[in-house]
Amino acid sequence: MSKLWLLIAMVFTGILYSVVLLYFMAMPLFYNLVLHCIILGALFGLTNFILTVFFYKRLEKIKRLNQQLKVSLMTDKLTGLLNRRAFDQDIKNIDNSGICSLIFLDIDNFRDFNNHFGHDVGDNVLKKVGETIKACVRATDRAYRYGGEEITLILMDCDKKNALRMAEKIRSEISRLDNQAYPQITVSLGVSSYPDDGRYIHDVIVASDKALLKAKQSGKNCTISC
Repeated sequence: MSKLWLLIAMVFTGILYSVVLLYFMAMPLFYNLVLHCIILGALFGLTNFILTVFFYKRLEKIKRLNQQLKVSLMTDKLTGLLNRRAFDQDIKNIDNSGICSLIFLDIDNFRDFNNHFGHDVGDNVLKKVGETIKACVRATDRAYRYGGEEITLILMDCDKKNALRMAEKIRSEISRLDNQAYPQITVSLGVSSYPDDGRYIHDVIVASDKALLKAKQSGKNCTISC
C-alpha cells in the first residue's frame, strides 16, 4: 500500500511540474499541449517511482547484509553461541544499577577428548554442550564461548539463588547427554552475582572465574558460588 501511494504521489508531482513548467510558463499560448504535458509529467513521475523503489530495495539489501555480517562476527561458528568479542562488548553495556549474575562453565577433561579420540570428537562435545545450554537458558540470557572449552553466561535480572538453579539445571542436563562410546560429558561451573560479589562488573567476572576454579579443584562436575 505504501508503494502505491508513493507511485501516485510521484506521478502527480511529475504532472504538476510538467504543467507548470511547460504549459503555464514556457508555452502559455498553446493550450492543445496540456495533454502532452500531462503524459510527460506522468512518465516523469513513473520514472522517479521506479528509481526510488530500486534504490530503496538496494538499501534494504545492504542493511540486511550488514546485519548478517554483524551477527556472523559475534557468533562462534562451531557451537552457535556468541563469541568472546560479543562478550567483551556486552560487558561494557551492562548497567551496574540492576541485578545480574554470571556463570563460568568449563568442560571437564576436555583435552582427553581431543588427545585420545581426535578433534572431531572434541568438536562434537562442544556442539552438544552448546546446544544443551541454549535449550536451558531463558530468552533474555546470553551464552558465549569464552575460549576453548570455557563458556560464559550473562543472566540479566537474575539473583544468585536463581543463577545457581540455572547452573545446576545446565550441569544436570549435560551430565545426561548420550555420548555414545566416548566418556561421559560433565562440566564444572562457577557462579557470581552483582552486586553481591563486587561493586563493578569486572569484579563479578573475577569472582565467577575463581568459583569455577574451586569447582574444578573440588572434584569437577559440580557448581560452586562465591
